Amino acid sequence: MQQSFLCPRCNNLAYIGQRFCGFCSLAFIYRCWQCGEVVFSNYNYCGSCGAQIDWLEHPYQAVPPAPAQGAFSTGESQQVYEYESPVVARANEVTPQERAETHQERSLALLKDGHYSLAIAELTKAIEYDPGKAIVYMLRGSAYYKSGDIDRAVSDFDRALELDPLLAPAYYHRGSLFYYRMQFDRAIDDFSQAIELDNNDAGAYHNRGCAYMMKGQLEKAIGDFSKSIELEAGDPRVYYSRGSAFAKAGDRKKAIRDFQRALDLSIDDEDKNKARQALNELGQE
Repeated sequence: MQQSFLCPRCNNLAYIGQRFCGFCSLAFIYRCWQCGEVVFSNYNYCGSCGAQIDWLEHPYQAVPPAPAQGAFSTGESQQVYEYESPVVARANEVTPQERAETHQERSLALLKDGHYSLAIAELTKAIEYDPGKAIVYMLRGSAYYKSGDIDRAVSDFDRALELDPLLAPAYYHRGSLFYYRMQFDRAIDDFSQAIELDNNDAGAYHNRGCAYMMKGQLEKAIGDFSKSIELEAGDPRVYYSRGSAFAKAGDRKKAIRDFQRALDLSIDDEDKNKARQALNELGQE
């Protein structure tokens, strides 16, 4: 029979190895019995010390996890509680590449949950064990970007592309950072590289179109927005962007058409309000 415990937030039943409470979505974090590092329930060994984790219940595993002293501070908005894992583990030889993979996989869960500072720590450990993987630098760059550290994000994207010049998403993300910095020529170069490597990337066409529009190159912007819509017709933001380009170009009829389409497709209130405001400015209700 699987061992259970009560969620400290809502007091509902949870089981050892379960990552989230099924009722209140509280994230549970377990600790390696040997080194104290985080061990998520979908791993069979600790990525830091190599201790093998046995999640099966045995008679000598009768102690359920108990809350640690206070909450585990992540610096993020979601509250996370620590647990000391009661599972029995055995020492096991693990290669540096396997440890790096564990930290990388762990970071994906943290990124998904919005724990960017923890994700950065895990990806840094992955790089220490295996410094030659471009994807890890790209992931850490994304985490730095989302946490507001633009300089480190650019540095990681640079390193990712040094290791793998064919990594299209890294060009896309770095181009977005250059756009954010209003370095539109560099942004266009990176989005163009991303498109050359993956000409079905609707987001890269849209973002390059935005950079062209900021430079006043409206014909190129409209062409990129149209290609983005051809690839992914359901994104209201692209219709809004193309409507803005048409409006700047003086084509009121096409601008109204695109703003109306953006309004029809939008599910977010802020996006709807932007489209309505654009239509009102063109004399449309």
